[in-house]
Amino acid sequence: MSSRTGLTTLIVAGITVVLAAAIALTTVALSRPKEASRPDPVAATVPVPLKAEGLPNDFSIGVVLTLGQSGEPGSEYNRAAQGAIVAAQRFAKGGAAVALVAQNDRGTEDGARAAVHALAEQGASGVVVATTGAPAQAAAKAAEELGLPAILPYAEPSDPAQATWTTRPTGASVAAALRTALNGKNRVLLVGDGGEVPASVGISQTLNLDGFDAVMDLAQEAAIRTGDQLRPPAEDAPAGAGSTRVAEPADAVVVSAATPQRLARLVQALQARDVSVPVVIPDGATAPAFASTLSELDGAASGQLVSVAPAGGDATALQQDAQGRGMSAFLSAVRLASGDPKVKNLTGDAAFSADAWAADSRSHDAVVALVRAAASAGSGEPSKVGAALRAMSFGPGDGLAGPALDFSRSAALTAEAIPVYASPQDLGLRPPDEAAPRLVWVPAPANP
Repeated sequence: MSSRTGLTTLIVAGITVVLAAAIALTTVALSRPKEASRPDPVAATVPVPLKAEGLPNDFSIGVVLTLGQSGEPGSEYNRAAQGAIVAAQRFAKGGAAVALVAQNDRGTEDGARAAVHALAEQGASGVVVATTGAPAQAAAKAAEELGLPAILPYAEPSDPAQATWTTRPTGASVAAALRTALNGKNRVLLVGDGGEVPASVGISQTLNLDGFDAVMDLAQEAAIRTGDQLRPPAEDAPAGAGSTRVAEPADAVVVSAATPQRLARLVQALQARDVSVPVVIPDGATAPAFASTLSELDGAASGQLVSVAPAGGDATALQQDAQGRGMSAFLSAVRLASGDPKVKNLTGDAAFSADAWAADSRSHDAVVALVRAAASAGSGEPSKVGAALRAMSFGPGDGLAGPALDFSRSAALTAEAIPVYASPQDLGLRPPDEAAPRLVWVPAPANP
């Protein structure tokens, strides 16, 4: 075969392959359902200022809080809720005025209902319910009755209505993350102080604080059960009997308590008794109240502590993707707001800077969602804001700092919960604050 003939043969063969591939791709394209239009790609950097064209004048959002720093039920997120201030500041820099009006629910259901009614009377277009438990559910119900769209970043409504959403992970997602965190652990010890027992976890043995005289007594028994301490001989043991180690020690501890403050007390006690197995905390550990209480008790933020949360904490800002850029923009806004003494907290009685270490993306993103819905509707009428929000979804390109949200469903969070690990590392992403606790949650072991 001549070289010309060989080349001709190769060309024909190549054309045949290309044509066959083109036909195959055409067939696939014709048989494939039509894809929904994709949003524009997120810019390489997400700007700190946020624009909201179409937002009506005198637009306001209500925020329901439980005030107090002494363990009042529902108060564990009142500092995290200051992220709402950051969102309002970002829109202000973009030329859109967003007023935030806060009401204290006093930690009661009656107080929660009264707070929502007060916000409605003041003309709020929607509410962010930044509390937990029964008060949060009562506030959501009151908002439903008044026709106010409500977003709950830290709780789930008992019976969500069309204009009521939660942005916390679903129970099924949390259960799956717990199973992942405890994968391979067969002898799990539950240490409790009035908290809920996670149904998805196989518990081998349980210690409750109400069965002990002091928290350190419980921690000592837990350390014996994990094999980190020896059990002393019984009072009626023969002379010369020595201490013994349990035969099959627990290989993990799950800690559950009624409040993050009580949770921190249990964790610190376990650390003081040198419990070395993983300490898994299903709920409450990511609240600022846990971090501040653990710090006050001189507890350690070590990689031994495991909780569950969607991947949306400060460490996300280190990612080279759209969510990382969204979180980075949020944290830049936190630093800017903290540096301005004129920026106050939600209740207007202190500078925002005092809570800058705790302001989170969940409260920020709830405000962003309500503003976007009002701008889309071109109205501050609550019913129109709620109707617009039901048809919307958001991501980093819309100004979110955390995971994407889809408000076509009552559980709007699209991300799954995953195991997260405590780290004392200062990421240098928030304003310097010597008084702030050093604890961040990262989606990989701090010390693998």
